Amino acid sequence: MTKNSNNQQTITLTKDQQQHSNRKHHHNHSSQKHHNQSSSQMPSSAISAAAAAAASQEPTSHISITSLALLSRVLVIAIQIISNYLIPDHDAGVFLAPRDPEAPPGKLDGVVNALLGGLHRWDAQYFLHISEHGYSYENTLAFFPLFPFIIKILTSVLGGNSSLLTYRELSLVIAVLLNVVFFVFAAKALYKLSNMVLGNKKKSELAVILFCFNPASIFFTAPYTESLYAWLSFAVMAQCIDDINSILITVPLSLSILCRSNGMLNIGFLLFFYMRRILSQNSFHNIICIGSKLFSILIIIIFHYGIAQVYSYYLFCFEQKFSFPPHVKAYAAAHNLVLAGNKTAESSPWCSNYLPLSYSYVQSHYWNVGFMKYYEFKQLPNFLLALPAIYLVVSNSCKYIHDNWDFCARLGLFRLNKKQVKSMRNYDRLAFAFVAHALFLALFSVFFVHVQVTTRMLASSSPVLYWFAAEYFTGDKAFIRRQVIRKLSKQVQDGTEPCAHVENCVELSEILDFRTMNLKQVAILLYFMGYAVIGTVLFSNFLPWT
Repeated sequence: MTKNSNNQQTITLTKDQQQHSNRKHHHNHSSQKHHNQSSSQMPSSAISAAAAAAASQEPTSHISITSLALLSRVLVIAIQIISNYLIPDHDAGVFLAPRDPEAPPGKLDGVVNALLGGLHRWDAQYFLHISEHGYSYENTLAFFPLFPFIIKILTSVLGGNSSLLTYRELSLVIAVLLNVVFFVFAAKALYKLSNMVLGNKKKSELAVILFCFNPASIFFTAPYTESLYAWLSFAVMAQCIDDINSILITVPLSLSILCRSNGMLNIGFLLFFYMRRILSQNSFHNIICIGSKLFSILIIIIFHYGIAQVYSYYLFCFEQKFSFPPHVKAYAAAHNLVLAGNKTAESSPWCSNYLPLSYSYVQSHYWNVGFMKYYEFKQLPNFLLALPAIYLVVSNSCKYIHDNWDFCARLGLFRLNKKQVKSMRNYDRLAFAFVAHALFLALFSVFFVHVQVTTRMLASSSPVLYWFAAEYFTGDKAFIRRQVIRKLSKQVQDGTEPCAHVENCVELSEILDFRTMNLKQVAILLYFMGYAVIGTVLFSNFLPWT
């Protein structure tokens, strides 16, 4: 009895000390404010009893971010293997990278196709074709060069064609392994960025967990650019907050632009955070120095982007003799594709533009991309598939703008009065650029591109999708109450957290505790997990999931 009484007194004392400390730092840690309010509303005896009960239970589940990311990729690959084996492939009537009919198969080609063949679908055909034969056809210019270039280098270093594996199968293995590695890096970069912006470890953990099982999971494993682009984009965003003065920001920023067309939007983060620095300066000399550095960074970025455009112009805007294999030439003739080096008066009209950029022409000519061109009744299922991601981003972005209207009306750049600043969370002040970026992507996808790509575009380009989803789990009273109890129970246990390295670990207890979830939380989990599974099954059999 004495021992238990002492424990309860210790718990109550600890709670009082914690409340006092939280009140002391109220203006710096708004999330702690919610903990104080929740704990003050709960009777101390109830908290003590709940904490003691929690102490007697098993410790909370922790897993490293690396392990979680790898586990999610293993699950995606396993689902792909099973579905590809059980379900016959659909004849989608799309681009299939030509193969040499006379080339003998490698001894392990069958094994690779059995294990990873379901990942070689849709746009993966283009990426692996580019890595093997370069930009042989004009329609391949829609896919930017960084990812296939990396695959080509590694495949060539490892021998290319051999008696064990042909070039195509080896490049497939390398592409998948690369994406697994890039995905781990992206998860860590997202966690770092989330901690910077959200200032809340629990929300950051939930964002990473949701990222690892996101609705577009299959595209982060198949030979697509999603994993690489997500890593580079999150790295750019984190660098803008952490150390925008470093010239090294040009590395992830330039690479992201060479990875995906929407990488150009990442320049917006650079401009936004540089403008914030310029507007905070009182010295004209400092403004000139900051502006000069920004100009230098932009020149470097434009130079790298320009190299890729010049190369496209070189391939398709002149008559030249390129030695493509016979089966590559035959495929071009059979499908009426423009072959590199075969410029005619009618082909590649973009070459005569004042700025001869191929991307917009290729998207419009080969994919019918344009303002509201996708608005057909037969595309209604694709709009419905994209609706959850669009709703999450648009509705929560509107809420953010409504709640912080004065700040948003100033584009997040100009100072507010002290009273307004004090009422805003650190997240509110940092999130404007991220919310604006996500909202633009969502609306652009709805009106200008094939709407089914909206989910994977948002999932790989913006952390906001995961932050908004995490908010549904961390904003309710039940969650805050559980956090107070868990924090107090650690005092009862008189031990340390199972995960000592908090930078590399996430706690799974909250996301796995279905008993305490409300309908919105369950709906988000079903959306993320359901799309991850269903999308993998559809994609691996050439069914409409692109």
